[in-house]
Amino acid sequence: MPLHKPELKRRYDLTAYMYDQRYGEIQRKKYQVLAKNLPRANRALDVGCGTGMFLSLLSQKAKFIVGIDMSAEMLQIARKRAAGAALVQADADNLPFADGSFDVIVSVTLLQNMPDPAFTVREFARVLRPAGIAMMTSLKHKHSPQQLMAWTTAANLKPLKAWEMQNGEDVICIARREG
Repeated sequence: MPLHKPELKRRYDLTAYMYDQRYGEIQRKKYQVLAKNLPRANRALDVGCGTGMFLSLLSQKAKFIVGIDMSAEMLQIARKRAAGAALVQADADNLPFADGSFDVIVSVTLLQNMPDPAFTVREFARVLRPAGIAMMTSLKHKHSPQQLMAWTTAANLKPLKAWEMQNGEDVICIARREG
């Protein structure tokens, strides 16, 4: 069962200073896989951006990027690394953006922490513009590609591809918002 959000936020705030040392290499592998599938975009959102490691890759494909995270300490580190990104402290289940605001949404290793991942994916779909692309991962010991596809379908997104990452800990799903 996922931790309650206040406890999760507290843990990320306390461990932000060592996050990259502890998880940097495994996260970089995920980012490389996603970057290969990342389309060009005007506006991109990284939900659960953490220390901002993916924001530089995202900035190579998008004109305007936003990173959100619930941890102020993680965002403080991200600010040093991603000067061109707009960074916002927010909850992934209550994104502070208008409907259809983004061409691309990326969320790496966030869904397993959410109390209702299907709700979180619906929130991704809400801020995604028609024909926009959502790219999300979750830990494969928590969720399957089929679960990610079911959540995207329930959110009125069309799953394009879902798989288990080889030599990695995640499942990945790429979906498009129809009409």
